[in-house]
Amino acid sequence: MAGLYPEYGGKITAGTIKLNGQSVSTLVPYERAKHIAMLFQNPSRQFAMRTVKEQLIFALENLQLSPQSITDLVTATLHQLGLESFKDRQLLTLSGGEQQRVALATVIAMGSDIILLDEPFANVDQNGRRTLLTDLKNMQITQGKTIFISDHDLTGYQDLVDHLYEVDTVQKNINEINQTRLNSVTRETPVHSKLNAASVFGWHDLSFTAATRTLLTPHSFHLPEGQLGLLSGANGIGKSTLFAALSHQINYQGQVLYKNKASERIRIKQWARIVGLVFQNSTDQFIKLTAQDEISLSHQNTLQPHYWTERRIKSAVRKLHLSEVMDHVSYQLSGGQQKKLQVLSMLIMSQPILLLDEPLAGLDAVSLKNVMELVRRTVIDLNLSSLIISHQRIGVTELIDYELNFANQALTIQGG
Repeated sequence: MAGLYPEYGGKITAGTIKLNGQSVSTLVPYERAKHIAMLFQNPSRQFAMRTVKEQLIFALENLQLSPQSITDLVTATLHQLGLESFKDRQLLTLSGGEQQRVALATVIAMGSDIILLDEPFANVDQNGRRTLLTDLKNMQITQGKTIFISDHDLTGYQDLVDHLYEVDTVQKNINEINQTRLNSVTRETPVHSKLNAASVFGWHDLSFTAATRTLLTPHSFHLPEGQLGLLSGANGIGKSTLFAALSHQINYQGQVLYKNKASERIRIKQWARIVGLVFQNSTDQFIKLTAQDEISLSHQNTLQPHYWTERRIKSAVRKLHLSEVMDHVSYQLSGGQQKKLQVLSMLIMSQPILLLDEPLAGLDAVSLKNVMELVRRTVIDLNLSSLIISHQRIGVTELIDYELNFANQALTIQGG
């Protein structure tokens, strides 16, 4: 619909996408962008500049707007989305949710009549999701925008959307479905935290900063064995940075402990076989070219070869509906398929400590259920200590043993 196919990949086998009676593929890019703007599923693929302000200016310069118009639009858009304090922040230092908000701001600033959004809230916290949905609805009503959103999570769309469509993967059709589907969204199950006493991993007086900001003041905790915890908190609060500290990717103060031994004395190569980290961006995890090669590499290096037999791996591949894409290039899979491949490859590795950063982003309801069940079963069977970051709560909280909330530079146990 954005006119990127077939010039930049893929094929159109039938039909035409038309804008005001003209095929979108015949319009030059900057003319097309004046009318149709698209937000990619992975926001980092949309960035070309260093800072938030520079990125917005660059996008508007490509529309050949006047310098004064660009200045006014950047200021107005940052104010509209509450991003004034982000203006001079470097894009690479932002959290995944913050990057999505900036990418959305860039699309909105372009002023296109038609806005296409691909999983725009995948890494955005619930408050941010509600705010952005309200902003989009106001734009539709007050500015006459046509907004089309692709999303697996139907939370928050009640009373906002005018049409709801569903892709039928069997019949290869797109059908409009009844709005009662939105009202059938189930409520999340409250987390009643209960922690096992047994633990081999934890931290003592841990604290860290980002630039000049203190993210965590001295804190101590032990991850319980054989349990799956949820690390919750707003975008930019420091959740991913905590995982980076625990996996020794950044400097910190205090101690990270494994079997009562200070991890700072353990070589980084050995530490990587103790702490496994599922990155927020799936493609950062891939080493091999195809999905099969990626799984095979994990199988060769698994720490639990008696558990991860070929039979169990094939069963997991089937459960995650990856059987048909095992010979495909990993980087060309859909966002959801990449997530499932990434999680499975790390589960097969089976480090005793498993940290998962937004492993459910972009997954449909069935895939989310299958991934969560597979993660939980592996954690219990192998007695792993595991913590998961997720803004998606429906379909997640019922499989969680405890919740650790990150707010106000501190971590607290919820509901227990």
